[in-house]
Amino acid sequence: MDLRDFLTTQYRWDAGTARHMTNVLTSDLTEDELNWQAGPGHHSIWHNLWHMFLSNDYYSAAALGEPAVWDEGNWRERIDLTAMARAFEFPGNAEDGPVPRFVIADVPDSLVDELKSPPLDQYLAYVDELIAATTRKIESAMEEQLRRRVTWYERRQPAYVPLTSFAHVYRHIGMMEDLRGLIRGPGAGTASI
Repeated sequence: MDLRDFLTTQYRWDAGTARHMTNVLTSDLTEDELNWQAGPGHHSIWHNLWHMFLSNDYYSAAALGEPAVWDEGNWRERIDLTAMARAFEFPGNAEDGPVPRFVIADVPDSLVDELKSPPLDQYLAYVDELIAATTRKIESAMEEQLRRRVTWYERRQPAYVPLTSFAHVYRHIGMMEDLRGLIRGPGAGTASI
């Protein structure tokens, strides 16, 4: 199996697992539960969901030197983001990395309290397009492009590492599991997957 085939298979597996876990954790939540915060400035299940997939989009885009699927597909205009509008007031990137601040990075905790979920099905349509588009990009990438050295978290490594990594997503899925357990009670968090 060549590198591109291996990475495509690995990406499909991780993306499918992350998408399944997302469904299990969110499909039966009310809007109030999706937006519930343990305290002021704390992130909700919604904030974790918003942040984890958008971050992966920008990580993958930076690794390939291409625009993010969010930008390519003009998803900001395709989703009713009225409840998230203030997040877009913070220009630039988080800590000068590839992820914009509107991904809920480097914004004040007081702003986090104001940001609420758009219609979940609209956001998950973006997630599905992100997974499909990134799969196509990996399938069509040249091996030199995949092996190109990039700096990610101050480390030089092959582009395929940030392109295909779901470590960040899985970390936030764990946070979502914990929050679900706080909302629904024992057995409803990590035991749900």
